[in-house]
Amino acid sequence: MKRILMICCMVMLSLCSTSCMKEKDKDKGGVPQIVQVKSICKLATLECYYHNVAKSVKTKGEGIEHWLEKDREFWIEYTGVAKIGVDVNKITMKLDEDTITIEMPQAELISINVGDTTLNENAYVFSADGWNRNEITAEDQTKAIENAQNEMAENVKNNEELLRSARERAQQLIENYIRQMGEIANVDYKIKWVHTDK
Repeated sequence: MKRILMICCMVMLSLCSTSCMKEKDKDKGGVPQIVQVKSICKLATLECYYHNVAKSVKTKGEGIEHWLEKDREFWIEYTGVAKIGVDVNKITMKLDEDTITIEMPQAELISINVGDTTLNENAYVFSADGWNRNEITAEDQTKAIENAQNEMAENVKNNEELLRSARERAQQLIENYIRQMGEIANVDYKIKWVHTDK
């Protein structure tokens, strides 16, 4: 009886150590990690370059001191960069044996900026002034660019094809990563995508 008990104990210890080793090996590599998925999404950000024209009108002032002023139109040509991607804080991942469920939100506009080297003296076009100067100030120009940027941001936010393309790019890179992890672990991972609009 003692001998049978000893054999049972040895078999149990052997099974435990084998399963622990398998768990240890699993932790070493081959298991997709949410941290990596989020890093991939950061790398998958689309950068769209665009050429834009900010247009505005500086209206003439009122009162005697503004006599002979006239409304002045001005244009500012510049290039900018819109970054579109997935908010990594909204991504979740659940691993259930060989099935991975990834909840991914819609792509969104991350940032929109004026190119650093695009605003030179050739970028500005002004209509003629009147007898009395109606000066276009730096503040007027900044406001015109700000309005143009806001308009461009709205265009990007409403461009469903561009947003879909950004999300698909992120998904493709994540799928490649999970496939590579599966090759390491010798597991054929199945990916279930859950698209959210949050």
